[in-house]
Amino acid sequence: MGMRIASELTARLARGANDDEIPESEVLVNGTSTGKRISGAILEAAVQWENRYLLFMTDDIPFEEILSIHLLDAQLNILDSALIGGPYSSGSFSSLELNEPNNVRFHFIGDTTWCIELLPRPEFRMPLISEPLGVKRHFGFSRQFIVRGNPRPQPA
Repeated sequence: MGMRIASELTARLARGANDDEIPESEVLVNGTSTGKRISGAILEAAVQWENRYLLFMTDDIPFEEILSIHLLDAQLNILDSALIGGPYSSGSFSSLELNEPNNVRFHFIGDTTWCIELLPRPEFRMPLISEPLGVKRHFGFSRQFIVRGNPRPQPA
């Protein structure tokens, strides 16, 4: 099946950001509500790979750019997620490239090209030490995608 841009997926802001919570959006399929929510305010891109979807969401918070990356199954349940960015980081999502069979490249923060390698099945990863600078993930020993990048530190 390969990879493709999944233009049938869109997102609608369900809860905006405030001091205590990050924004959350509902995933729509062909404009129809699904009831499935993910973190992030603006859908930057959606990619279909096999029977899964990789969504890139930004928070739309000035001077605190965060990119949420979510891998969803065919029923739009979250399989794996990662965050890139943080306080005082700036950048914008751009230059999306699909590289068969299972890599997605893009630019975001840190003056670098980031790469997501999609895995056919969950693989073991060491928490904390397996991620590049600026990448945050929930604690766990298995991942369904790998984030690669070598960001430069942001000027203070």
